Amino acid sequence: DTIMVDLRDYLFTLFENLNGIPSSMNTTMDSIVICADNTSNRVITYENDTNGMLIMLTNADGSFGMSNIHAYLSDMLQRLNGQNINVSVDDKGITIAHDPEEKLFGVYYTRCNCCKISEDTVKSVCKIGTSDCCIFTSVGSDGFECLKFDSSTARMLLDRFSKKEMNASRIGNCAILGRNESI
Repeated sequence: DTIMVDLRDYLFTLFENLNGIPSSMNTTMDSIVICADNTSNRVITYENDTNGMLIMLTNADGSFGMSNIHAYLSDMLQRLNGQNINVSVDDKGITIAHDPEEKLFGVYYTRCNCCKISEDTVKSVCKIGTSDCCIFTSVGSDGFECLKFDSSTARMLLDRFSKKEMNASRIGNCAILGRNESI
């Protein structure tokens, strides 16, 4: 059964709870884990006010060095967009991961952050020319490409989709498999 959940309240509460606490972040191609970690030499720095939002892992000793949790989390949520995901959250951490039971079509970065797709795939998976076409499907001088994993372009397409400014009707659930520029 699919359940729709707005993760913002869970995330904001978690980051408030972890603000200043030793923590860690681990990512894979299809998951992110952010949690309290007593062995970590980094702490979460979290601010969410009228000036904007800051979510960082910074060195606990004050020395230079950080990881931008906000950027990693935004990228992961965009990458998992359209997929079935499993979420586990409590007051000490969150895990967001692709549901391994869902079988996905995988694509590779082939040029910048675009993913080349074959004409067969564009018909069977992306469903170009149908009422069920994926919003991330594009065609240019290099042939068909998936733009789901090109962050700025994908965000623009998602914005246009939310405003009903395009004919394509579906957010595809493809997965990124890595980079292969020889395709």
